Amino acid sequence: MLPIITISLCFVACFCYVLSIFRKKKNIRWYIFFLTVILSLLIEIITSPLRGHLPLSKYGIPLGCHVCAIVTFVLYFLFVFFLSKKYASQLKAHWILLACFIGCSIIKSPVHIVHFNLTLLSFPDYLFHLFGIFMGYLFYVSGKYIKPGVVVTSIICCVFLYFWGYEMWSYKLIYGTYTGNMHNNTEMPEFKFTDINGTTIRRQDFAGRYTVLDFWTTSCGVCFQKFPLFEEQYVKYRSNNNVVLYSINAKLPSDKEGVSFEIINEIGYSFPTLQGGLIEEVKSTFGIWAYPTVIVFNPQGFMIFRGDMDKAFTFVERELERDFTD
Repeated sequence: MLPIITISLCFVACFCYVLSIFRKKKNIRWYIFFLTVILSLLIEIITSPLRGHLPLSKYGIPLGCHVCAIVTFVLYFLFVFFLSKKYASQLKAHWILLACFIGCSIIKSPVHIVHFNLTLLSFPDYLFHLFGIFMGYLFYVSGKYIKPGVVVTSIICCVFLYFWGYEMWSYKLIYGTYTGNMHNNTEMPEFKFTDINGTTIRRQDFAGRYTVLDFWTTSCGVCFQKFPLFEEQYVKYRSNNNVVLYSINAKLPSDKEGVSFEIINEIGYSFPTLQGGLIEEVKSTFGIWAYPTVIVFNPQGFMIFRGDMDKAFTFVERELERDFTD
């Protein structure tokens, strides 16, 4: 964060120098244009620290990202409208729009391009800033009957982003799906798990039932925090012949043989645990790159859910109710 702010301030200094040149030459249009770029960049600098000053959501996103996106959206909306109205006789609104886009993107755009995968989490934040600029411009150029619609649309978008949008985006990054539901008819892959007695468990052993697999690693603190919920659900469903639950350990290279079984037994959980092979094997077989991840297969052997544990059991309960109703 500090290097980015430093670079941003260097850009501000350069633009201020250019601004002074245009002011001396009394080129008012370019003066307003570069002033807008500088102020837009300052909005980014001022609001950026908001991301790191609030706790994390349950999917690991700082709630500050939600707040920063919305606060900056509102600031840009008002900023574009104010400047477009103030300098209407000197610079057309679309030039104000362009200047704001440049100020917003001059640092963020290169960072997202160079470090695309590393910055995916904050990408909606950047897009929402650009959206705030555009909506401010749209509000200015719209007629009096359209303006209320622009405001209502902006409010709806802000509410959606704060309560659902960012969570859905993080879910997509972590689990590969926005809600956990799988609609691509992915079949249960071929695999070999091993139980505590050394018995091999294969794909066909899960046929005809809803299969809930909780994948975890020995280094995952969140995985251990979720074990009590998995134990609770195991007790709930262990007498139900339509559902089977297994805890699947993805073995780390540093794990000694059988450590997963020892851990579960020492803590005192009753749910069955299986050894799922090395972590890279689990990743390639089931498409898992974050832990814990819960996968649900239907009785026909198709993957119907991949996501977190809370949503998984809500999903299973809904599926069972639907089957019973049908």
